[in-house]
Amino acid sequence: MKLFMKLMLVVLVVAFLLPFTLLKNEQGSTLMSFSDFELPDFSLPELPKLSSSDKLIPKQVTSRGMDTFYKWYDPRGNVQFTSEPPPDGVAYTVKQYDPNANVIEAVNMPAGDTGTAASGASADSAPEKSSQQQASPFNDNSIGKLFENAGNIENLINQRTNSQNDTIN
Repeated sequence: MKLFMKLMLVVLVVAFLLPFTLLKNEQGSTLMSFSDFELPDFSLPELPKLSSSDKLIPKQVTSRGMDTFYKWYDPRGNVQFTSEPPPDGVAYTVKQYDPNANVIEAVNMPAGDTGTAASGASADSAPEKSSQQQASPFNDNSIGKLFENAGNIENLINQRTNSQNDTIN
């Protein structure tokens, strides 16, 4: 079996080299030469130029600061979003989008609740603690506030996601 594999490998190499060496055309030159091979063009394709009247830039802004878009379906059934109404006879829905909706409001923390290690027991008042145990920078109240604030942030993110989904649908 090994001999057969070696023989097949030799046959493949000879078959590959024949058009470059022994096989000739009518003019007497070899059928192929290594100069016939070229590397493909690796340059980037030319990108289309965008016109100055881009349909995705909103042209109408309502008094509430909301951008107005129109959602409609083209004849092939594709969803289209434009800043101008579609052609006459095409059903559409008006969507308004708050451009500031993708900014998450900061959560205000009370200024008096710092939760530092100074609020815990000092080394003088607790000599029974080992020197290897480190004091926590948070007390019980500040940890509770931390979890409460994390829950509030999660609620804000969920409200923002629901608002964006309602805007799209």
